[in-house]
Amino acid sequence: MLNSLPASEHLPVKEGVSTIRFKTLCIYLIMLVVPGYFIYKLPLHGVTYEGVKGLIWFTYFMVVTLCYKDIRTFIALLLNVKAFKKPGTYIWILITFMLPYIMLHLCLYFEVFLDKYFMFYFNNHMLHASSWRQTIDVAVLTPITEEIVFRGILLTILLRFVKPFWAVGTTSILFGLIHLSDIWMITILGGVLLTLTTYKTKSILPAMVAHSLWNLYMVQLFLYF
Repeated sequence: MLNSLPASEHLPVKEGVSTIRFKTLCIYLIMLVVPGYFIYKLPLHGVTYEGVKGLIWFTYFMVVTLCYKDIRTFIALLLNVKAFKKPGTYIWILITFMLPYIMLHLCLYFEVFLDKYFMFYFNNHMLHASSWRQTIDVAVLTPITEEIVFRGILLTILLRFVKPFWAVGTTSILFGLIHLSDIWMITILGGVLLTLTTYKTKSILPAMVAHSLWNLYMVQLFLYF
């Protein structure tokens, strides 16, 4: 499927603003990564603080992103609402949710590729839904920040320098590497599909929707289907 990507397609970023200065990009990423690490290490544990670190990170991320004019302009052009006027957009959102869903349940059924403890807890209905604060963090805030970074900035910049196959592949692999978990294969598949959804729809909004639906399923809806 990746080999069929036409090299002439680009995300809708004008040439004049699509090239973020290397210095600006480095400073922006450093300002996200370094404080982000310390936010992750904050000693906020227990029921009282559920979702607090996620909210702090999201707030900080948005402040930094909006303060940089080049980054803000760059991302704004990728928030293409017109994509939702095309039927193909909803097909991609459906595919991006359904393929990982099918793969997850096939792996659970045949007991392959997944962590044995995850399979045991899942099959015996021992996994519990997240709290509403965690759900907001995982299903709303996280998709926004991750799609801006991976499908917004990273994918768009890569498409300017390498062929679509490599841009999509690199973005997907990096996304998978920071999401190593008990269901890592499904995460990598999800990364590929989210990247393709952005590439095909020319907007990061459909990927945000698909990402949000999948995260919502993993923290809440798996109890029902």
